Amino acid sequence: MGPAQAQGGEWNIPMAEADDRLACVPVDDKDSDSLNQQPWTKNFIGLDDAQQYNRGTFEAGSKIGDPVTIAVIDSGVAKEREDVFGSRLLEGFDHWDAASKGQCDAFYHGTAVAAIAAGGALDENFIGVAPEANILPIRIFQNDEDGGDENKSRLLADAIRAAAEQGADVINTSLVVLPTTELQEAVDAVIAEGVVIVAATGNETKFMEDPDLEFKDQGFYPANYPDVIAVGAHNETGNWYDKTNYGENIDLLAPGQNVSFPFAGGEWQSASGTSFAAPFVAGAAALLKAEFGAEATPAWIQKRLQETAIHPPNGFNVYQGYGVLNVKDALSAPIADPGEITSTDVGMAPVEDQTSGPPLTEDERDAIAPLDPDYDPLRTEKTVAWASVGGALVLIALVLVLKKVIPKGRTRRWRPGSREIDRLPVKVDSA
Repeated sequence: MGPAQAQGGEWNIPMAEADDRLACVPVDDKDSDSLNQQPWTKNFIGLDDAQQYNRGTFEAGSKIGDPVTIAVIDSGVAKEREDVFGSRLLEGFDHWDAASKGQCDAFYHGTAVAAIAAGGALDENFIGVAPEANILPIRIFQNDEDGGDENKSRLLADAIRAAAEQGADVINTSLVVLPTTELQEAVDAVIAEGVVIVAATGNETKFMEDPDLEFKDQGFYPANYPDVIAVGAHNETGNWYDKTNYGENIDLLAPGQNVSFPFAGGEWQSASGTSFAAPFVAGAAALLKAEFGAEATPAWIQKRLQETAIHPPNGFNVYQGYGVLNVKDALSAPIADPGEITSTDVGMAPVEDQTSGPPLTEDERDAIAPLDPDYDPLRTEKTVAWASVGGALVLIALVLVLKKVIPKGRTRRWRPGSREIDRLPVKVDSA
């Protein structure tokens, strides 16, 4: 790899070797589609309600009034989609083409991720999670054939450090690589600086703690680092997306199957994968930063998203993590300990049973229960409670009725059981 090269600022990321450098050619619209219906994802995660509180501009803390910055480390973000990003697409970095400054997408992936995290209104059919946030594009892969080997892991480590140096508040990595010392150190350093890292777990249905996996098959980092917010995918009904890599470090599920997004070349496209689930959570992390201040720590944001998720039974399992992303409650639910917001030591969300047993067989995975956005873990208890209240009200009403009826009956010399069936009272015609 060649030396770092300035691209709208000093970037401590190496450029590709001179022979490998290539001008980025924007993707065309031949693979685009029209959008026939409102994307299902918006309502599922409570986005409209959440955006009543915040849309990606700091409301508290040292950066009040400024937009949150989300770094998208990916395949670049298409500046041609000004209708989606407006002026919020910053100058970034391109590993192969310094002139593009990350604002070119020859694939589609990075543009999709950025739009989900922070896209604006588009014909009233689309809006990202944090539509007032800035986007910092960093292009380190060109297409889905770029391998996640050790060299790519080291390049990602440099990109993560550089994103923080360039002012990122949240970093989204919808890519998976092998674990390296450089990547671990970069993740630790950036999180210690207060930057949230959100990562997709990947799409190979791997158990990330499998002790029998060879090193070359451990391509699910940085998601599998505990302090990174690891995101798996679910579909329109809350079912676990069955290609999701899973394990003890998975935090949340977010929409990731049949997800519609603005296409880099124009119009729309739909795709599936944890890549598209992660930016929903990155956008939610940006809203939390914006609402509670830049000083809100990655540890607290991670715990907050865990606590407010739509939980599976027992609160956690290796497939669904702490449950389905719930942006509305993340922004609006009461905070038990406000002091935790700026704490780096808040722990994980409490659950009934952190251990979820060995991974299920392929056939058994169909038994993983879907998580309904209207799901309430106390639904049964509340139903019983309301039934008890209803019964009590009926009893009170009956007592009140009898309190009026019985005295009137006595004034008419009526006693229970004394009326003869064949001598029913007849109304006398007053005429």
